[in-house]
Amino acid sequence: MVIHQQILKSAGAIIKKYQPKDKIFTKGDSAQYYFQIVSGSVKMNNYDESGREYIQNFLKDGECFGESLLFIDHKYSMNAIAITFCEVLILKKTLFFNLIQQNPKLCFEMNKWLSKTAF
Repeated sequence: MVIHQQILKSAGAIIKKYQPKDKIFTKGDSAQYYFQIVSGSVKMNNYDESGREYIQNFLKDGECFGESLLFIDHKYSMNAIAITFCEVLILKKTLFFNLIQQNPKLCFEMNKWLSKTAF
């Protein structure tokens, strides 16, 4: 789901820059932010006990990640790592909830998006 950048910024989002291989979040971290890629590529991965990498997803400009866990107070089950130089809009969980509570259409779109990605 893409939320217009101006809407996110007006809600308090900031842009963070990441270099290739920078960790955006790590498995086990508490979900505290909504993330949306402005530019660049991010991979979602985890590792098994022997250190073998399993890539769950590749994300690009405009895509969001980590949002579903905000609703259930859960820790991340995988890592998010910059593949290229990335600019990512980051919005604190409390500010994200304020945004969707104040904007029923956006809340509906977020529910639709989460439902589609569940399959």
